[in-house]
Amino acid sequence: MISQEKYIELVETILNRSMANSSQKEAIMAPVDESQYIVAGPGSGKTTVLVLKILKYYFVDDISFDDVIVTTFTKKAARELKNRTILWAKMISEALDYDLNYDFNRMVIGTLDSIAEDIVCDGESIEVIDNFTSSALMMQTLLLDNKNSNKKLKQFLKKLKNSVGGVNTTEMNNQIRSIRERIYYDIVDYDKLKENSNNEYILFDIIDTYNMTLKERGILDYPMLETRLYDMLCDCKVSRLNHFKVLLIDEYQDTNYLQEQIYFKMARYVLENNGNITVVGDDDQSLYRFRGATIDLFTEYLKRINDYMGITPKSIFLKKNYRSTVNIINFVNEFIHLDKKYESSRSINKPLIEPDSNSPNGLPVMGMFRNNIEELTTDLSNLIYDLKIGKDTSRRVGSKIYDLKQKDNPSIAILTNSPKEISAYNRHRLPFYVRESITGRNEDIAVFNPRGQNIEATDIVSLICGLILVSIDSDATIENNLDNIPPHTKKILKDWRKKVENYLSCKEKEVPLYEDDIVLSDLLDDIEVECSDLIKESSENSIYHDIIMETINQTNNAISDEGRLSANQIFWHILVPIASGAVNVDDDMFDVSIDENINIMSIHQAKGLEFDIVIVDVGCDIYKNDASSAFKRFPRNGGKTHSIEKYLGDYSKLSLSNENKGLDNAFNDLIRRYFVAYTRAKSLLILVGLNSMRYGYKGDFQDNIKIPNVATGWSRDKICHWVNLDNLIHI
Repeated sequence: MISQEKYIELVETILNRSMANSSQKEAIMAPVDESQYIVAGPGSGKTTVLVLKILKYYFVDDISFDDVIVTTFTKKAARELKNRTILWAKMISEALDYDLNYDFNRMVIGTLDSIAEDIVCDGESIEVIDNFTSSALMMQTLLLDNKNSNKKLKQFLKKLKNSVGGVNTTEMNNQIRSIRERIYYDIVDYDKLKENSNNEYILFDIIDTYNMTLKERGILDYPMLETRLYDMLCDCKVSRLNHFKVLLIDEYQDTNYLQEQIYFKMARYVLENNGNITVVGDDDQSLYRFRGATIDLFTEYLKRINDYMGITPKSIFLKKNYRSTVNIINFVNEFIHLDKKYESSRSINKPLIEPDSNSPNGLPVMGMFRNNIEELTTDLSNLIYDLKIGKDTSRRVGSKIYDLKQKDNPSIAILTNSPKEISAYNRHRLPFYVRESITGRNEDIAVFNPRGQNIEATDIVSLICGLILVSIDSDATIENNLDNIPPHTKKILKDWRKKVENYLSCKEKEVPLYEDDIVLSDLLDDIEVECSDLIKESSENSIYHDIIMETINQTNNAISDEGRLSANQIFWHILVPIASGAVNVDDDMFDVSIDENINIMSIHQAKGLEFDIVIVDVGCDIYKNDASSAFKRFPRNGGKTHSIEKYLGDYSKLSLSNENKGLDNAFNDLIRRYFVAYTRAKSLLILVGLNSMRYGYKGDFQDNIKIPNVATGWSRDKICHWVNLDNLIHI
């Protein structure tokens, strides 16, 4: 053990981390028995605080790493926390000439799901499947006996969707999975819900069939896994938690009700050992309500944990931002306070974000708005290219010249509601045009957009699935006799076959043919050889390859008998679900250097990241004040998430949103989304869109129609606070 003074000295001299920030210091140097509620604003050094807090327990308080549990939201964040903890622990130990002699593989730092898997599966033969495999299995259940064509189910899901248009099979699959997840996450009385169902009875048939399939195979998905852990904690059957003294929970603002109850029960163990529970988060950065996160669990945390456990954690606000320039910080402070009703959804007494004393004023926030997408893309792509290659880049605005040039090879992100390159109406979108323009000029500059395409239509997935298709059904007998599958699915299957036949013809190759009783692993080994060239072609291909191979392998493990499958099983359980769009890119499956790429991503993907230059799409495909675009700019109803909350609310122990609050929650979600987007920028923030978003457009019966948009400074009372976006410097 060392003294607090010595630890602070080592942090400052060896780790080169200042302890001058009083809020950070208070959080880090707290006694072991002090529980805390840390509200950490963007760029406030949250990860640094967590790591230094862990190391303080070890070096000052003599708390073993084995006695600390740390959970966070993603596997990436968990890796970052663990790697930095290991690195800094070794640096301090070397400075102290201390033999650390610890196996860091034993450290409990991970997502709640990964920790739950370790506990639940300890001594049991249980397999846990990822979200993408779960989606594929649910799709197979939905397609069974043509359930996806059931009119009553379609009507029910369309009503829940709460927007214009119908529901295709992929949307049906996603909605059923969302409902099922919320049943678990909100701890819903499922039997009562079923008893009171009407025309949606088939929904429960699908859910029950899916659950039974997993149960028979000894499989758990994530909602089941968390529920199993919760049940074990209720029954006091988790003796391995007996020795823990510290529970640190990161990203608590995205916690759901089931997870809260798990954390509260886990907290009993650490408090009985005179330890603490500390939660860290930021209500302004809560983005996952659609996955069951309930923001009230964070903003009302002090009351909830006091009611449950009789403790009052210390509140600490980390308000100093070390990431962004003064001008960007002033901009986001103004943005988060435009909508007065939003204030009621925030943590009590929350202070403004403050810049660090060393932060430069930097450039003002810029705007680039053009008459059409082609004009905008040309100007934006030219600017991005010049900034990336380090070309002197300046823009004259009035009498003033702004030098936009950044450091060499700056990190760049384009953030948008959807990074899809082609819309549902088969129109090219901003991400498509940017990729085309930049890669056309310089192939050495990688445009990274793994969510830009439907994974089933990518070249690498078409090759993998097409080779499987041709190998097990060379004459298309099975394919041609598939009944009751969606037209899109049939088209994808035909496209796969055609692409692979062309590929084999060009390569003058033949594939090995497999009869029934197929060992899928052998078939995949044959296919793997054909994938190498495409995998080397781009990091995106590598991601798509890994995701599809993992999906196929997990599904194979879930349904095969002694590793063997029939051709029909492969069609219905693997190929048809993938072709139906059941599999999506999982961000946790890739770890690519964002600094080297021009990154196009959704705002959700960007959470927790930072970039030198951030370009935010605030309306590149919005021409009019249409209902179809309202959900992503100025909501008109509570949306699908609220409909699900309302549907399940009477059967949950959690008090959910009422009718009036649904619309408010939709606005609050949108405000948080753009707050997260704007706070990713370190030195240059640019808002981009069409001139219709800036000035409005001419209507048939009136001269000018404005397009309200939260991102462009509108509050929900229909007041535009940034008229014509005059608060931006337009380039």
